[in-house]
Amino acid sequence: MSRDGVASGGVRDSRDQRESAFSVILTDLVGRVAGARAAALVDSEGETVDYAGSADPFAIRVTAAHWRIVLDQARTQAAFGGARMVAVRSERRSYLVHALPDGYALVVILARGSSVLGHARAIAACMHRLTDEAGWQAPADVWTAIDVRGDRSGRPVSLRVRGATRFVEVLGAVVGGLGRGERAWRVRLLSGQEVLLVRERRGRRGYWYADQAVS
Repeated sequence: MSRDGVASGGVRDSRDQRESAFSVILTDLVGRVAGARAAALVDSEGETVDYAGSADPFAIRVTAAHWRIVLDQARTQAAFGGARMVAVRSERRSYLVHALPDGYALVVILARGSSVLGHARAIAACMHRLTDEAGWQAPADVWTAIDVRGDRSGRPVSLRVRGATRFVEVLGAVVGGLGRGERAWRVRLLSGQEVLLVRERRGRRGYWYADQAVS
């Protein structure tokens, strides 16, 4: 284990509390963000509500409390008064801190050298799920994680929404404004709703996102 409590080799330390719906959401986020080692939901007092990842629980709690303070301090500065996010790359770790309603914050701990960019959809989808679970007001950024079944070429065929299959018609592929390894399609559901679907590749896995909630 490294000096800042993050286990090496992807070994996960024993939890010191039972998993909640929040930890399930945070675990999904850690899998979606390249280089993520841990994530925590922290309240306005610096207390960790829940966490996930390959790190010592105490180290996660201390780190989350520290970066919660950094976010507060940044927002007291006139130039950053409206800041909703802090991203930092340091010698040994990188960190993402996102403000949530009611004084809560999401803290993501990344491995050394990991980029703090390119995670907007994963973070937005996580914040959307945290918002639903906590009963907060829905965020403005509505990217949501979605279960998509594709054909052999990777084109989406259907969506899985609340346990039900929704077949889609592909209207066209998006060819610009995408990151490396990303693919996107504009689709229409039988209801007439049109949705942009984006597939991000992380290693051998592909994660899908929709630009709006699917009805």
